[in-house]
Amino acid sequence: MEVAIALGFAILFGAAGDIFFSKGMRSSGEVSVHRARDIFPLLKHVFRRPFILIGIVCMAFYFFSYLAALAYVDVSVANPLTALSYVLVTGYAVICMRERVNTQRWAGVALVTLGAIFVGLSS
Repeated sequence: MEVAIALGFAILFGAAGDIFFSKGMRSSGEVSVHRARDIFPLLKHVFRRPFILIGIVCMAFYFFSYLAALAYVDVSVANPLTALSYVLVTGYAVICMRERVNTQRWAGVALVTLGAIFVGLSS
């Protein structure tokens, strides 16, 4: 039961982090780095975005949830199961962000999900 809770949180927080990063980067406009000195002003600009900061917090929770899961299950099981976050991220992208996801991408998400199910059933 502990593994299911830890992996469930890892999946949710990982998906949420990806979504917040996407929203934060889209709100910051085009990003371009032409010289090494362009990096620090860009980082300063990016890290002032609330969605980026929320994404970092979500990814920290993902990290600790994933560590908790690894205390109970092999990494060869835990890592593929976290790929279930692809379903959440893709669904959110279509519904809330109005992204167009073609049939090939949906097939890829389905294959990843099927692989995660096989890994989950094997443990």
